Amino acid sequence: MKPRARAIVLVVIQCLLVSSIAAKYLYERATCPRVWVRVAQYDPNLPMRGRYLGLSPIVDACTLPHDKESAYRWTDKEGYERIGSWHWRVRTYARGGKLVVEDARNVLPHTGTQTIWLNGDPANGDTACDHARLSAVDFFIPDTAQSPFPLKKDQELWTEVTVPPLGPPRPIQLAISSNGGWKPLKLD
Repeated sequence: MKPRARAIVLVVIQCLLVSSIAAKYLYERATCPRVWVRVAQYDPNLPMRGRYLGLSPIVDACTLPHDKESAYRWTDKEGYERIGSWHWRVRTYARGGKLVVEDARNVLPHTGTQTIWLNGDPANGDTACDHARLSAVDFFIPDTAQSPFPLKKDQELWTEVTVPPLGPPRPIQLAISSNGGWKPLKLD
């Protein structure tokens, strides 16, 4: 086979691979449940990846086990052991119009799970257990889009996500909640 023919075959194979991933995402968007979830935003721009918003869905971790395996502990200056944060390996589901998490420490393979973090110790009043952050998802925006940041004091950022059977939720669109009002963002 000539080099030009090999190059064409390689391009066709690469196009098929990318198209299969796009088809999978379109199929999941059409068939999997969708929910709105409040998100925390961080690091809005990495030059190597383009313009995007890094989003951490905020979920309820109150039902997850608060045991030794889940706690990150440290010792303070007085020698007392403190809990600095909690972390769990979880699976996400859509139930009752909400994004919920379930403990997945004993689930194999690990590829369909995410990590959830809760800073501080809810027992000491450091943070509420219903404000845990799920591992981040990226929401890519056009270069010409107006960024919704910084948010005003009374505003919250929300995203609609597709919840696939395995893997992280996939963001579809953004909205801002303010004083009981809801405004989907147009980022075209």
